Amino acid sequence: MTGHPDRGALEAFLFGLLPSEEAKGVLTHLLGGCRSCRESLGPLTAALFLPGELEEVPLTPEEDAAYDAAISAAFAKALFWREERLVLHEDVGGKIRRLLRGELPIEASFWTVNLCNVLLEQSRDLRQQPADMLRLALLARDVAERLEPAPDAGLDIVDLRARAWAELANARRANDDMAEAETAMMRALDLQGQGTGSEMLLARLADLSASLFCDQRRFDEAFQMLDTAYGLYERLGSAHDAGRVLVMKGLYTGYTGNAELGLQILSQGLASIDRDRDPRLTFRTLHNILLFRVELGDLAEARRQLDRMGHLYDRYAGPHERVKLRSIEGKIAAGLGDLPRAEELLRGVRAELDAAGLGYQAAIITLDLASVCLQLGKAGEVRRLVEEMVETFRSLRVGREAMAALSLLSEAVEQEVTTVGLIARVANVLQRLERGPGLLVRTDQD
Repeated sequence: MTGHPDRGALEAFLFGLLPSEEAKGVLTHLLGGCRSCRESLGPLTAALFLPGELEEVPLTPEEDAAYDAAISAAFAKALFWREERLVLHEDVGGKIRRLLRGELPIEASFWTVNLCNVLLEQSRDLRQQPADMLRLALLARDVAERLEPAPDAGLDIVDLRARAWAELANARRANDDMAEAETAMMRALDLQGQGTGSEMLLARLADLSASLFCDQRRFDEAFQMLDTAYGLYERLGSAHDAGRVLVMKGLYTGYTGNAELGLQILSQGLASIDRDRDPRLTFRTLHNILLFRVELGDLAEARRQLDRMGHLYDRYAGPHERVKLRSIEGKIAAGLGDLPRAEELLRGVRAELDAAGLGYQAAIITLDLASVCLQLGKAGEVRRLVEEMVETFRSLRVGREAMAALSLLSEAVEQEVTTVGLIARVANVLQRLERGPGLLVRTDQD
């Protein structure tokens, strides 16, 4: 493609109506970071996702029943689904073990489409273990590159290679290797343009590009890629994938400062996803609904939801989610007036984050802890916590806006005029900056 796509081409791209080669050119152009085209896409993507005012999704008793159904379905189906997939993949287990040992068999029959597909699926299943996810994605890419195209299926093999490179890009992203992730994604786009023109493959590339852009804090482009993927999945009748994209859209919307709209979009996504197919996605969606409820101050309802989700946390929560859960419990306890319990929980979370080397997140939790201590009348402890937090942020070389907010808080502590409201405002500033350019907040999306 030379020059910029016109508005008609951009609109056709969003709705999945461009021929494959043109669609690939537009996507490559957008991935290159063209500001003019991103701005042109703004009103188009708003019309696609929000053609009018979003219909409010009230959090009613009926919705609670729907959440209960989602929670129950996720828990009941988890073991069955895992066992079914293990049986399906049993015939390639030996091949995978040989590859993991470093063997490179010379017989052509070893390298099969089925082997590549299983490696790709298992790599995605390991997204909670990024290093292992990457190892299998690299193997899948190697298998795809070694496949001999059959005369009647050559373009299908090209599609598979494009998919393997795209999943490798996603695995690189999950391992914080953004440069290599971009390189792999560009290779996937190049191969996609040489293949069958599969709209499902193009949707997947847009889907994964959105995750990459989000981790790079390029939210405008992330939203545009999500809109593209959503339009294609809807066109193709893939309700589950369209719902999964809505979940991502809701999560990113909340992360960019609109928790209320994010909660509404998450609720729409929850209603669309196939809970039996991906119970872990159901859990993550409910987890993020809980986060946004706490952020919006809907603490009583958050407490009820948390009580119903206990068995899902036991089943699905990773280390990060478990720490986040305890911080949620601490914030709920503080908001509902159980200050001693809140102090205990938040101190534990702060210690865990410090031990994990997550100084920025530990410092933000320190603000929540300082607010609780202030309400308990522990002025000396508040002073100590704020001093420690300022030193942490200085060592992290945070920007001037963050240091200005902290200076204001430090001065208030010195003058003994600190208020819970001031601490909350400083926390909001730091959380917004944490989600902005240059500071990574990992989102667990496949």
